[in-house]
Amino acid sequence: DIENPIKIGVLAPLSDIFAGYGEEIITGIQTSIGDNKAIEIVAEDTKCEPAPTVSAIRKLIDIDGVQFIIGPACGSPQEAVAPIIKDSEVVALLPSVATRSLYDMSGGKIFNTQYSLEDESKFIAEKMTELGHEKVILISYNNAFSATHVKSFKENFTGEIVADVVIQDATTDISTEIAKLRGLEANAIFSTDVSFFFGQGMAKLDQFGIDLPVFSQYAIELPSARPLVEGVIYSFPANLGEMGAVSELSKISADILVDAITKCGGDYNCVKSNLSSSDLFDEFGVRKQGII
Repeated sequence: DIENPIKIGVLAPLSDIFAGYGEEIITGIQTSIGDNKAIEIVAEDTKCEPAPTVSAIRKLIDIDGVQFIIGPACGSPQEAVAPIIKDSEVVALLPSVATRSLYDMSGGKIFNTQYSLEDESKFIAEKMTELGHEKVILISYNNAFSATHVKSFKENFTGEIVADVVIQDATTDISTEIAKLRGLEANAIFSTDVSFFFGQGMAKLDQFGIDLPVFSQYAIELPSARPLVEGVIYSFPANLGEMGAVSELSKISADILVDAITKCGGDYNCVKSNLSSSDLFDEFGVRKQGII
C-alpha cells in the first residue's frame, strides 16, 4: 500500500568510527528496496554501542511502530536488544556475523543472514591447522563478541595456544601486551577483535619485531579498518556479488525481509512464521552461508 507503507527499521552505526560500516549497510538496503514505495526505511544510529542501540530500538518500536528490523550490526548491541525483541512483536534480520545464542535469547525472532561466530572461529581454527600453524598466540578483548570467538576457537584448534592475551577494552594501550610476546615460540597469531587493529596492532607487532602471520575474522572488513589490516588473513562470506560484503549482506537481509512482508501483506505473525519455516535458515536462525 503506497499510501500506508510498511516500515522497516534499520539499526546501524551512522556516526563515529563505524560510520562507514553503517553507510554500506544503508547502501545495500536501498539497493534492495529500490523504488518500492510500499516500504519505508526508518534508520537509527547505534554507534555500535549497546546504550544508543537500546534507545534506538525503543524509538523504533514505541514511537515509529516498527515490527520489522534490519540490524543491529555489532555484537554487544545485538545481545542488548535480544531481550527487547523477545518481549515485543518484532523480528530482526542481522546483516553481519553473530552468535548462535541470539536466536534463543530473542525467542526465535532474530535471524542472521551471514554465518555464526562459532562457525567462523571453527573455520579459522581448522584453516590454521591445515596451514601448519601449530603454535598460536591468541589475542582477544574483554567482550561477548571476543569471548564467543575464543571459546569456539579453543574447542576446534588442535595445536597449542602458547599465549592467551585478553585486552580490557578498545581504549587500552596494547603496547605492553605486545611487548610480552617477543621471543615466544609461535608461528601465527589469531586476533579475534577489530579493536586490535584500531589500536595499531599491526604496526606495533612490527615495532616489537614480531613477524608472524596474523589471522582474524570478518569484522576487519569494516571500511574504517581496511587501511590498518594490510597482510591480515581473514574469513569472508562466500558467493557474494560485486558491491562489497557489507552492502551485499545488507541487501540479502532486505531481500529476504521484503519478500516475506510482501507475501504476508505486512502481517507480523505471518512474516515471523515465514522466516521461521524458511529453509534458508538452520535451527539457530542462521542462514546457510559458506565461508572462504
